[in-house]
Amino acid sequence: MHYAGKFLDSALVPDPMFDGHGSGYTRAELVNHATGSVHTGLTIAELAPGGSLAPHVHAFEEGFYILSGRAFVAINDQTYLLGPGDYGVAKVGTLHAWRQSGAAPVRWLQMAAPQPKAPGKERDTFFKKGAAAPASGEPLDPADPRGNLLGHFDASQIPPVGQRQNVAAGLEGVFLKWMIDEHFGSRHHRMLFIEYQPGVSIARHDHTFEEAYFILEGEVEGTMDGQTYRARPGDVLWTGVGCVHTFVNNGTVPVRWLETFAPIPPAENVFRFMGEWEKKAKELEG
Repeated sequence: MHYAGKFLDSALVPDPMFDGHGSGYTRAELVNHATGSVHTGLTIAELAPGGSLAPHVHAFEEGFYILSGRAFVAINDQTYLLGPGDYGVAKVGTLHAWRQSGAAPVRWLQMAAPQPKAPGKERDTFFKKGAAAPASGEPLDPADPRGNLLGHFDASQIPPVGQRQNVAAGLEGVFLKWMIDEHFGSRHHRMLFIEYQPGVSIARHDHTFEEAYFILEGEVEGTMDGQTYRARPGDVLWTGVGCVHTFVNNGTVPVRWLETFAPIPPAENVFRFMGEWEKKAKELEG
């Protein structure tokens, strides 16, 4: 199973769950139960100038990556001024709140796992009585997040092709930045930043977990369950468990996207490449 869609500004709508618990908050759902997902709740969220979200907790884990604008974000007993490229996690049951800062809206990619309950099901978000969103905070120091799961990464930090250390032989044109994962402190999802140089591709494979891909720059050709799509900035692709997929950058500029996994992958056999198993079949079967 797979899904291909596109984020549009017109899809940003108020979230009824926050009625009476904030202002200026809208979001657009990208991947959820309606698109076939079981584990992934992926959205674009936005706070208009002067907007806020009151302190609250979720019965799911929430990761975020700020795309544009700035906001004061409170997590537990600390408040930070966050901006583009800042990311973080509010673990299950962690009190957090947002308030937009500056003249422009703040917009972020938001990943929730386990998948939030569908409308009409049991509640999984709860608000602290009488608490208010933060009104001030200091910019994040990634070297000292003050005990919370926060960091920073943007495209300017991608090393040149010849200096990349975290790729396998033959994939030097791929860059992966693991931002949110179990080593960072999350327990239900991963979020990473990926770049493919022109001409780079990955062989057909599948996983035991769901993946979602939100395109930031460039263009990528994605083939999922045998169907091919061309994804550009603002597009979202999603692959379910067992969906055979591959990606190739046929363009002349790098393609970059944010990718999420849910649930956390197993410690072994994370990729199942079709070519390797076809070779094994020939060895076994003659």
